[in-house]
Amino acid sequence: MVFGRNGAARLQRRGWILLDATYEPVDGLKLSKRNKVIERDYPLLVAALIEISPDKSVPIVLVKKNVCEMLDRWLTDDGFNVLNKGVKVHFPSHSRQRNFRAQFPPLLKSAGLGKNY
Repeated sequence: MVFGRNGAARLQRRGWILLDATYEPVDGLKLSKRNKVIERDYPLLVAALIEISPDKSVPIVLVKKNVCEMLDRWLTDDGFNVLNKGVKVHFPSHSRQRNFRAQFPPLLKSAGLGKNY
């Protein structure tokens, strides 16, 4: 398992920050509605990212197929350091854990971050 139990806390101790694309719960919504909420809240995400990294240099890894499809280009066009570069990283649930474990580490390695997760 990549993160194991208490994964978010383990990431934070290693210097990682986990942000959601929106602060509105979207579980249970149809994909089109989820995407509309993410699009609506994009300015809030950008503001949070700028607060964390005013120069926009902090490496960002997008996780979840629709989030990758929407935000990779938007954030890159807005000058952020998105590591995905078109790679869609599946969210590690609903039998996608194996996909995540295969997709996430290569993105880190490409940024010189090795196994710092």
